[in-house]
Amino acid sequence: MGSLPWVLGGTVAAGIIHILCVFSIPLLAERDAWARLSAAMKPNALVVADGKNVPRLPFTPPDVLTAYCLFDLSSNNVIVKSPLPEGPWSLTVSTRSGENFYVVTGADAKKPEVRLLIIPHDRLPEEASTEKTEQGDDQNIIVSPSQTGIVAIRAPLRGESFRGLALDELRKARCEIQKPLVPLVASVEPLAAEPSGESEQPARRRPRRQKRR
Repeated sequence: MGSLPWVLGGTVAAGIIHILCVFSIPLLAERDAWARLSAAMKPNALVVADGKNVPRLPFTPPDVLTAYCLFDLSSNNVIVKSPLPEGPWSLTVSTRSGENFYVVTGADAKKPEVRLLIIPHDRLPEEASTEKTEQGDDQNIIVSPSQTGIVAIRAPLRGESFRGLALDELRKARCEIQKPLVPLVASVEPLAAEPSGESEQPARRRPRRQKRR
Protein backbone atom coordinates (compact mmCIF):
# COMPACT_ATOMS: atom_id res chain seq x y z
CA MET A 1 0.00 0.00 0.00
CA GLY A 2 2.94 2.30 0.60
CA SER A 3 3.98 2.41 -3.08
CA LEU A 4 0.46 2.60 -4.55
CA PRO A 5 0.07 6.42 -4.16
CA TRP A 6 3.42 6.90 -5.90
CA VAL A 7 2.40 4.66 -8.79
CA LEU A 8 -0.93 6.46 -9.21
CA GLY A 9 0.76 9.87 -8.96
CA GLY A 10 3.36 8.91 -11.56
CA THR A 11 0.65 7.63 -13.92
CA VAL A 12 -1.38 10.84 -13.61
CA ALA A 13 1.73 13.00 -14.09
CA ALA A 14 2.74 11.02 -17.19
CA GLY A 15 -0.75 11.45 -18.63
CA ILE A 16 -0.69 15.22 -18.07
CA ILE A 17 2.73 15.53 -19.68
CA HIS A 18 1.57 13.50 -22.68
CA ILE A 19 -1.51 15.71 -23.18
CA LEU A 20 0.57 18.89 -22.92
CA CYS A 21 3.05 17.59 -25.49
CA VAL A 22 0.29 16.66 -27.95
CA PHE A 23 -1.37 20.08 -27.73
CA SER A 24 1.93 21.98 -27.92
CA ILE A 25 3.15 20.29 -31.12
CA PRO A 26 1.10 22.55 -33.49
CA LEU A 27 2.38 25.65 -31.69
CA LEU A 28 6.03 24.60 -31.79
CA ALA A 29 6.09 23.10 -35.28
CA GLU A 30 8.18 25.12 -37.74
CA ARG A 31 6.70 23.58 -40.91
CA ASP A 32 3.02 23.83 -40.07
CA ALA A 33 0.24 24.30 -42.64
CA TRP A 34 0.63 28.09 -42.70
CA ALA A 35 4.38 27.91 -43.27
CA ARG A 36 4.07 25.34 -46.06
CA LEU A 37 1.32 27.22 -47.91
CA SER A 38 2.67 30.76 -47.44
CA ALA A 39 5.92 29.71 -49.11
CA ALA A 40 4.01 28.82 -52.30
CA MET A 41 1.04 31.21 -52.54
CA LYS A 42 0.05 34.82 -51.96
CA PRO A 43 -2.49 35.93 -49.33
CA ASN A 44 -6.13 36.52 -50.21
CA ALA A 45 -6.01 34.32 -53.30
CA LEU A 46 -7.53 30.87 -53.62
CA VAL A 47 -5.37 28.15 -55.18
CA VAL A 48 -6.00 24.43 -55.76
CA ALA A 49 -3.32 22.26 -54.13
CA ASP A 50 -1.93 20.19 -57.01
CA GLY A 51 1.20 18.92 -55.30
CA LYS A 52 3.45 20.86 -57.70
CA ASN A 53 2.94 24.61 -57.45
CA VAL A 54 1.03 24.35 -54.17
CA PRO A 55 1.93 21.46 -51.85
CA ARG A 56 -0.58 18.94 -50.61
CA LEU A 57 -0.52 18.98 -46.83
CA PRO A 58 0.42 15.85 -44.92
CA PHE A 59 -2.32 13.33 -44.09
CA THR A 60 -4.52 14.62 -46.95
CA PRO A 61 -6.45 11.64 -48.41
CA PRO A 62 -5.52 10.96 -52.05
CA ASP A 63 -9.19 10.95 -53.10
CA VAL A 64 -9.84 14.50 -51.79
CA LEU A 65 -9.11 17.66 -53.76
CA THR A 66 -8.40 20.78 -51.69
CA ALA A 67 -8.23 24.49 -52.42
CA TYR A 68 -6.64 26.90 -49.93
CA CYS A 69 -6.74 30.63 -49.24
CA LEU A 70 -4.50 32.39 -46.75
CA PHE A 71 -6.61 35.35 -45.69
CA ASP A 72 -5.18 38.54 -44.24
CA LEU A 73 -7.61 41.03 -42.66
CA SER A 74 -5.09 43.76 -41.88
CA SER A 75 -6.27 46.06 -44.70
CA ASN A 76 -9.94 45.10 -45.11
CA ASN A 77 -12.46 42.26 -44.87
CA VAL A 78 -12.21 39.18 -47.07
CA ILE A 79 -14.98 37.69 -49.22
CA VAL A 80 -15.05 33.94 -49.88
CA LYS A 81 -17.33 32.40 -52.50
CA SER A 82 -17.38 28.65 -52.84
CA PRO A 83 -19.53 26.05 -54.58
CA LEU A 84 -20.76 23.17 -52.42
CA PRO A 85 -22.49 21.06 -55.06
CA GLU A 86 -22.50 17.80 -53.09
CA GLY A 87 -23.09 16.80 -49.49
CA PRO A 88 -19.52 15.62 -48.69
CA TRP A 89 -17.99 18.89 -49.85
CA SER A 90 -16.86 21.13 -46.98
CA LEU A 91 -15.49 24.58 -46.27
CA THR A 92 -13.54 25.33 -43.11
CA VAL A 93 -12.11 28.59 -41.77
CA SER A 94 -9.36 28.32 -39.19
CA THR A 95 -6.66 30.34 -37.51
CA ARG A 96 -3.13 30.05 -38.84
CA SER A 97 -2.39 27.54 -36.06
CA GLY A 98 -5.18 25.25 -37.33
CA GLU A 99 -8.01 25.98 -34.88
CA ASN A 100 -11.30 25.78 -36.79
CA PHE A 101 -13.90 28.47 -35.97
CA TYR A 102 -16.29 27.90 -38.90
CA VAL A 103 -17.29 24.73 -40.77
CA VAL A 104 -20.03 24.16 -43.34
CA THR A 105 -20.72 21.16 -45.56
CA GLY A 106 -22.71 20.73 -48.72
CA ALA A 107 -25.33 18.84 -46.73
CA ASP A 108 -25.70 21.75 -44.26
CA ALA A 109 -25.77 24.53 -46.85
CA LYS A 110 -29.16 25.67 -48.09
CA LYS A 111 -27.76 26.60 -51.51
CA PRO A 112 -25.21 24.97 -53.82
CA GLU A 113 -22.96 28.00 -53.26
CA VAL A 114 -22.00 29.90 -50.12
CA ARG A 115 -20.66 33.40 -49.66
CA LEU A 116 -18.72 34.37 -46.54
CA LEU A 117 -17.63 37.78 -45.32
CA ILE A 118 -14.74 37.33 -42.89
CA ILE A 119 -14.18 40.29 -40.56
CA PRO A 120 -11.79 40.67 -37.60
CA HIS A 121 -13.20 40.79 -34.11
CA ASP A 122 -11.67 44.19 -33.29
CA ARG A 123 -13.46 45.88 -36.23
CA LEU A 124 -16.86 44.38 -35.42
CA PRO A 125 -18.31 47.45 -33.57
CA GLU A 126 -17.76 49.72 -36.59
CA GLU A 127 -18.70 47.19 -39.29
CA ALA A 128 -21.42 48.41 -41.68
CA SER A 129 -21.89 45.22 -43.74
CA THR A 130 -24.98 43.07 -43.24
CA GLU A 131 -26.08 39.58 -44.23
CA LYS A 132 -27.38 41.04 -47.48
CA THR A 133 -25.01 42.33 -50.14
CA GLU A 134 -25.64 45.47 -52.17
CA GLN A 135 -26.96 43.19 -54.93
CA GLY A 136 -29.36 41.49 -52.52
CA ASP A 137 -27.44 38.20 -52.25
CA ASP A 138 -27.16 36.31 -48.96
CA GLN A 139 -23.83 36.16 -47.15
CA ASN A 140 -22.69 34.74 -43.84
CA ILE A 141 -20.68 37.10 -41.64
CA ILE A 142 -17.84 35.22 -39.97
CA VAL A 143 -15.98 36.91 -37.11
CA SER A 144 -12.34 35.87 -37.06
CA PRO A 145 -10.46 35.79 -33.74
CA SER A 146 -7.21 36.60 -35.57
CA GLN A 147 -6.04 38.81 -38.41
CA THR A 148 -4.76 35.88 -40.47
CA GLY A 149 -6.02 32.37 -41.10
CA ILE A 150 -6.68 29.60 -43.60
CA VAL A 151 -9.73 28.82 -45.71
CA ALA A 152 -9.86 25.22 -46.96
CA ILE A 153 -12.39 23.84 -49.45
CA ARG A 154 -12.38 20.05 -49.67
CA ALA A 155 -13.98 18.05 -52.48
CA PRO A 156 -14.08 14.27 -51.96
CA LEU A 157 -14.03 12.37 -55.25
CA ARG A 158 -16.70 9.78 -56.00
CA GLY A 159 -14.23 8.22 -58.41
CA GLU A 160 -11.23 9.08 -60.53
CA SER A 161 -13.51 9.87 -63.49
CA PHE A 162 -15.00 12.76 -61.47
CA ARG A 163 -11.64 14.50 -60.90
CA GLY A 164 -11.99 16.89 -63.85
CA LEU A 165 -15.52 17.89 -62.85
CA ALA A 166 -14.45 18.52 -59.25
CA LEU A 167 -11.49 20.64 -60.38
CA ASP A 168 -13.75 22.77 -62.55
CA GLU A 169 -16.05 23.39 -59.58
CA LEU A 170 -13.15 24.23 -57.26
CA ARG A 171 -11.77 26.76 -59.73
CA LYS A 172 -15.06 28.68 -59.49
CA ALA A 173 -14.30 29.52 -55.85
CA ARG A 174 -13.04 32.98 -54.99
CA CYS A 175 -11.16 34.58 -52.09
CA GLU A 176 -10.61 38.32 -52.36
CA ILE A 177 -10.41 41.58 -50.45
CA GLN A 178 -13.73 43.36 -49.97
CA LYS A 179 -13.86 46.64 -51.81
CA PRO A 180 -14.40 49.59 -49.47
CA LEU A 181 -17.96 50.86 -49.32
CA VAL A 182 -18.28 54.32 -50.89
CA PRO A 183 -20.96 56.41 -49.13
CA LEU A 184 -23.45 58.12 -51.38
CA VAL A 185 -23.40 61.90 -50.93
CA ALA A 186 -26.20 63.93 -52.46
CA SER A 187 -25.03 67.07 -54.23
CA VAL A 188 -26.97 70.23 -53.36
CA GLU A 189 -26.75 73.29 -55.59
CA PRO A 190 -26.49 76.61 -53.72
CA LEU A 191 -29.50 78.88 -53.97
CA ALA A 192 -29.07 82.09 -55.96
CA ALA A 193 -29.04 85.22 -53.83
CA GLU A 194 -32.25 87.22 -54.16
CA PRO A 195 -31.80 90.87 -55.20
CA SER A 196 -32.56 93.41 -52.47
CA GLY A 197 -33.40 97.14 -52.47
CA GLU A 198 -35.75 99.40 -54.39
CA SER A 199 -34.51 98.08 -57.72
CA GLU A 200 -36.28 94.77 -57.11
CA GLN A 201 -39.06 94.29 -59.66
CA PRO A 202 -42.37 92.85 -58.58
CA ALA A 203 -43.01 89.30 -59.66
CA ARG A 204 -45.18 88.98 -62.69
CA ARG A 205 -48.41 87.10 -62.34
CA ARG A 206 -49.02 84.31 -64.74
CA PRO A 207 -52.24 84.88 -66.71
CA ARG A 208 -55.00 82.45 -65.95
CA ARG A 209 -56.26 80.32 -68.74
CA GLN A 210 -59.93 80.56 -69.54
CA LYS A 211 -61.80 77.36 -69.12
CA ARG A 212 -63.22 75.93 -72.24
CA ARG A 213 -66.90 75.32 -72.18
